[in-house]
Amino acid sequence: MTPREFFDNIAEENARLAIAARHDLRLAINAIMTLDAFFGILHATLYEKGVAEVPRDDDKWKEKLAQQSNEYRLLRDAAFALKHGNLSRATPRLVKRPNQLFAIPGAFQTNAFQADGFQTEQIWIETHVTDYKADEVIGKVADFARSQLTRFV
Repeated sequence: MTPREFFDNIAEENARLAIAARHDLRLAINAIMTLDAFFGILHATLYEKGVAEVPRDDDKWKEKLAQQSNEYRLLRDAAFALKHGNLSRATPRLVKRPNQLFAIPGAFQTNAFQADGFQTEQIWIETHVTDYKADEVIGKVADFARSQLTRFV
């Protein structure tokens, strides 16, 4: 499967579903994991093709990408924590534990005539600095992934 096929058929679709159902932890995790997998697939393809700026070590390449996009850094770290459990090594990570992805229940707003008067549950990603809405991070990383496809493929 090419990076384009994986992105178009799997990662982008999972991102779309997670954004549409911002309350669904399963969909958020699917989107996070498949977007992270996309970058691994893209790295392997580019390295195999001999693209000069792509080092052998995919972690080094992903770190370069993380320096370009804070949202990608956050998603990469969340995927790493989900895949490996509690992270205890000295490598600086924004997310170190799987339970840093969590849902906050919705609330009723008194100005209910507003289109979003009934707030639904929301998945959040917690860091030591602030919390991020998972659907917004996923959307920005999907855009970033699309830009990398355009750049390299």
